[in-house]
Amino acid sequence: MSRFYAPKARWSGGRVCLDEFEGRHAAEVLRLGVGDGVSIFDGEGRVARARFSSVSKKRVEAEVVSEECEAPPAGRTTLVQAIPKGKLFDWILEKATELGAARIVPLLSERTVVQLDGAERERKREKWQRAVVEACKQCGQNWLPVVEEPVSLPVFLQKPSASDAWVASLHPGAVPVREAFSGPVAGDVSVFVGPEGDFSPQEMERIVGWGARPVSLGRIVLRVETAAMYSLSVLASMRP
Repeated sequence: MSRFYAPKARWSGGRVCLDEFEGRHAAEVLRLGVGDGVSIFDGEGRVARARFSSVSKKRVEAEVVSEECEAPPAGRTTLVQAIPKGKLFDWILEKATELGAARIVPLLSERTVVQLDGAERERKREKWQRAVVEACKQCGQNWLPVVEEPVSLPVFLQKPSASDAWVASLHPGAVPVREAFSGPVAGDVSVFVGPEGDFSPQEMERIVGWGARPVSLGRIVLRVETAAMYSLSVLASMRP
């Protein structure tokens, strides 16, 4: 069954109206029509079985047949990820969605190759948010992760830590990941993953001063995307 995303504002009185992007995908790409059954989720835990009641180039609407609401996760995972070069970040977004990340912060660090101006940051954020929507549609995730606008490390660290936090680290003194947690993790956790070459010593000092614990992912030097998936997989496995 084809699956579509529609935010809460597009649900009303047992009907759901798809936005232009989702409607065009349904009508012109998948060539679905009136009466076709679909699944629609709102990104906040609600998912419905529905049937299209109107399909045109200007409007695609569905009538809800049944719906259920998935409880929110016990704790929210935030991935604070230094932006890698090329299209690798899109892949990280997809896998982070599959592994249950609730929030993804694209980070501009000292060693980040990618640099973005103000207008481009918002364009990138919109593109990346669409990527996590597509990932949710494919993997069955009903809680849509929020992708924030790219931000520099100093700006991000201006906000006080409101959750447990750890940073994947190659620096001496990092605690092995198997020792970082004594049991199941139920609360909110922020995970920092640096760029190629890791965070600089000065950046690491600031991140630790902010409240994040340096955690080692093993003696092997991992690629950026591997470090992110390793970290999120460990957290996902420790969630109750």
